[in-house]
Amino acid sequence: MIRRRDKPDGLPFRVYERNGARVYSIGYKLPNGKWAFRYSCPADDAAQIAEHRRRAITEAAQIGAGVSATGATEDLIDAWFKAQDAMPAGDPNRRADSTLTENRREAANLKKAFGHMAPGDITKTDGYAYLDACVQAKRAAKGNKEISLLQVILEFGVRNGVITANPLAGIRKNKTVSSKHYVTDADLALALEVGRAKGGTRHLVALALRTAYLCVRRSVEVRGITRDAVTEAGVVWQDGKNKDKPPVLIEWTPELRATITEALQIKRHHVAGTIYLFGNMKGQRYTKGGWKAVLDDLMQDCEKVAAERRVKFQRFSLQDCRPKGATDKLTAGHADAKDALGHTSDRMLGQHYDRRQFKKATPAR
Repeated sequence: MIRRRDKPDGLPFRVYERNGARVYSIGYKLPNGKWAFRYSCPADDAAQIAEHRRRAITEAAQIGAGVSATGATEDLIDAWFKAQDAMPAGDPNRRADSTLTENRREAANLKKAFGHMAPGDITKTDGYAYLDACVQAKRAAKGNKEISLLQVILEFGVRNGVITANPLAGIRKNKTVSSKHYVTDADLALALEVGRAKGGTRHLVALALRTAYLCVRRSVEVRGITRDAVTEAGVVWQDGKNKDKPPVLIEWTPELRATITEALQIKRHHVAGTIYLFGNMKGQRYTKGGWKAVLDDLMQDCEKVAAERRVKFQRFSLQDCRPKGATDKLTAGHADAKDALGHTSDRMLGQHYDRRQFKKATPAR
């Protein structure tokens, strides 16, 4: 244990200083009683005392944040995730769990490239070299996201005194062409037909695709929807990225009711629970990898059927169904597309979800 200070001195927790007759010292004592660091100088050297005191306060803050003052970028990355995980739910500075899961995958690549370097040794040139390598590997968009994450982590380093300036501030990302894939009605209908014919997990995934379209939902929201969200008024959806946003009720239509009823009637294993609407055959929530595997099986089956019938079919994912739903609502002239998406910005609706091939308008007069 460590006792309270005899006199409040304004120093951080576990930082102790001693003003001797000849020597001044200050240091940080770890829970095991050992000193993490300790600096000393002549007791009459006021300038050196001020510098040691400043340095001790800075390094104590770094230790408190889990950051090593002399460690590599890998340590800083780990410290950032530790800080994110420690934030309470609902904190506006904490990223959504689904975002952090994706960030951890991105961080694995960042560690390979920058993990061995000290944060202060990273230069903007290193950042551009990474972006160029991603272009060569045909993953320019992913490279942009990874560098953006590294920018955030380095800014965390600035905040905690590890580095004095963010070396990647102002870096220009690779230009990319965003996908504007619009899932056709025929593609969605074929997926549902094939899913029903194959049964089991393929049937479940096909119904989830249709639900994502009808309710204009994200992938993480559909995979995580629970059966108690099905109410007499409709299906209640919680925002998958911001838990503080109000829920969205998608009211019943005959088509939506039939889809949800069909999903509830799919037989699961006898040990399956009854929590998730689109859970796997054991009643558990699908992981991202498990979902991708079943979806890939369904898409392969659809491609075979399409080839036999000599019709066009383009693969699509759960995430592609959300912009299709938004686009169809805009095409039909629905005024509640923004409410259905759970967004408050017209810019998000127009820039990311509107996949209309052409738009109609009335004359000025």
